[in-house]
Amino acid sequence: MPTLEFKGKQHIYAHHLTVPFRPLVADGGRSCPVIKEPDNCARRDFVENSCSNLVIRGDNLHALKALLPRYAGRVKCVYIDPPYNTGNEGWRYNDKVNSPLMQAWLKDNNPVDGEDLERHDKWLCMMWPRLHLLKELLSDDGVIFVSIDDNEQQHLRMLLDEVFGAENFVTDIAVVSNLAGSSDQFGFAGAHEYCLVYAKVRSEVRLGRFTLSEDALANWQQDELGYYRPEYLRRGSLTYSASLDYPIFVSPDGSIEVTDDDTEPVGNGPFTAVYPTMSSGKGIWRWSKRRIREHPGDVFAERRQDGSIAIYSKQRPQLGDLPSEKPKSVFYKSTYGSRAGGQTASQLLPDVEQSFPYPKAVDLIIDFLRIGASDSDAIVLDSFAGSGTTAHAVLALNKEDGGNRKFILVECEDYADTITAERVRRVINGVPNARDKTLQAGLGGSFTYCALGEPIDPEGMLTGENLPPWSALAAYLLHTASGLAAAGELTPLDDNGLFYETEAAAYYLLYQPEIEWLRSPAAVLTEEQAKAIKERGKKAYVFAADKYIGQRVLTDLNITFCQIPYELHRRGWQ
Repeated sequence: MPTLEFKGKQHIYAHHLTVPFRPLVADGGRSCPVIKEPDNCARRDFVENSCSNLVIRGDNLHALKALLPRYAGRVKCVYIDPPYNTGNEGWRYNDKVNSPLMQAWLKDNNPVDGEDLERHDKWLCMMWPRLHLLKELLSDDGVIFVSIDDNEQQHLRMLLDEVFGAENFVTDIAVVSNLAGSSDQFGFAGAHEYCLVYAKVRSEVRLGRFTLSEDALANWQQDELGYYRPEYLRRGSLTYSASLDYPIFVSPDGSIEVTDDDTEPVGNGPFTAVYPTMSSGKGIWRWSKRRIREHPGDVFAERRQDGSIAIYSKQRPQLGDLPSEKPKSVFYKSTYGSRAGGQTASQLLPDVEQSFPYPKAVDLIIDFLRIGASDSDAIVLDSFAGSGTTAHAVLALNKEDGGNRKFILVECEDYADTITAERVRRVINGVPNARDKTLQAGLGGSFTYCALGEPIDPEGMLTGENLPPWSALAAYLLHTASGLAAAGELTPLDDNGLFYETEAAAYYLLYQPEIEWLRSPAAVLTEEQAKAIKERGKKAYVFAADKYIGQRVLTDLNITFCQIPYELHRRGWQ
């Protein structure tokens, strides 16, 4: 398979593996509703449970790595709207890659702008590690939607092919965001952008379909069902097929039937047999007999003034809401446009100065979620959260269909609280002066606002300056040891520190976030504890500061001892 080469790739190829784990720290005062238990917040602890929506302030590369111990393989749908790299955004590449050549290259031309001739390389360096972590967070039946425009569309397609595999490409949606067009393209008025869709494992994915409203169904347009003119069959895209050359029987009341042997049906007659033919020659129907039987309401007969009968099928309108159960690769609604997104944000945040242009439209993200997050309990992740449209869409879709989807937003900019989280608060609680009645009442819900804690590292643990909470360290060690993600709070399940087990293995942690405790005998694995662990009859992994027992004995007991903090970053114990 062809690969995409760009400057800096060799330095960032495995950068996502070197990013340190940082625990998420709950900020009760910025959460919604406000968390009033000061003791919990003072612990600088993040207690995750399956009912939490999250808004995370911090570098999205570090935030994605922080999510792995809890969410690896659990996210059903990712939507991101990264910088389009137009040259007018002034975005910065700030990833700390430990390569002198990379650092020397990045020393100049930062921020990235239209004068930076290597801005495409820097954009790809920024996206590469983030896409790798997003892939790790996706479930096997998960999908990712990435909005982009012409500046990086071709590079992004190749990048996604390399990270997710070309075989997992789903579609490239053309989203009509401004039907009137803008003057940002040479010789053309740009009216659309793109959304690339990839699966984690395409064979595992089941995409959702749209539910059609009565209003949408009432606006179907009719189209003749047959290709009558022989010249259609000579264009190369159509060929004559005997299986599509059959009679459709029309009863006096206008109902339609087809038969397996092409003989007239019994009852409700006399029938008129209508063939896809004209005096100029043979034709074919566009629908098979099976499709007509499966969708009888979408085919109808109409008698012409000359007494002949025409067969029509229901078709979507040329423009508008595109009533169709199966999503099309062209998305157009008047409410998909950037103007609609801006109007919604203005209703929700009339008193807040916008720090970015063109927020995405809620209806567009809702329709992406109908496709990629149709499961009522799906987890949706947006690591370029911007104004918080994705959370708004999740809450609106839950309100519509009674779902319990959860959102995770990540935003690194200063407006993470004042705009991103504030918009979600107002969507939840309601905005009395909003023109939209649903926004007036509020959609309900909650979220936990988080920041990134200090990295989990050996030096910080040895000195006692950075001792992560028990649950955070347990989740981190479980993930590095086995690749598993623990949903819910982890706590000791017995006196020996058991905190997680599978059918094949059990995991133990002897730890307290207190330096004096870690230097005491309580933090050391004893022979008595090891024999008790052996009684469970499973392969055991024990994380502790030290041990009072030899490795030969531990091996006989089927125990792997992992000394903390020295083995924090070791992987592949199993």
